[in-house]
Amino acid sequence: MTSLIKVDSIQTSAGGTPTASSLGIGGVGKIGQVVHGLTSTAVNVTTSTFTDTGLTASITPTSTSSKVLIIISQTLVTDRDSEYGRSRFRILRDGSGLANAEWNRLMWIEAGGVGAVKNGGLVAVNYLDTPSSTSSLTYKTQGAAETTTNNGTARFQQNSESSFITLMEVLA
Repeated sequence: MTSLIKVDSIQTSAGGTPTASSLGIGGVGKIGQVVHGLTSTAVNVTTSTFTDTGLTASITPTSTSSKVLIIISQTLVTDRDSEYGRSRFRILRDGSGLANAEWNRLMWIEAGGVGAVKNGGLVAVNYLDTPSSTSSLTYKTQGAAETTTNNGTARFQQNSESSFITLMEVLA
């Protein structure tokens, strides 16, 4: 059995116009909390195995239906003594990689001949996670050199440049 209520208007008991929250529907799609993390500690990754970059932040969602919007701005320089080089990058939640949050060919560089090559900039990533949890969650980034021959290196926060991570709880 279904019911249907039709009205021309709704008023508060004082005769005013109700808000979404006074009707019990407030908070949907709003930001519940924001946490921020930063690091300026240089991390040089000289392996093709994913390694922590030092960028991390934790958040505790208030509801299992909440999502977490992850915003990352991280400095990355890829260098190699010759030929080409690429760096790899991924986001983890509590030590596990997030689906579709791994990028295998960032800061791609290529040069002809035998000269040293270097390229750098910001890795800017937005990712919406659905953790289904009310426990504390720790998000972090990891990086790797795609190849380590010819001194291939992925350099995060080189020269103490700052990198940032912002976590926002999106209420559902």
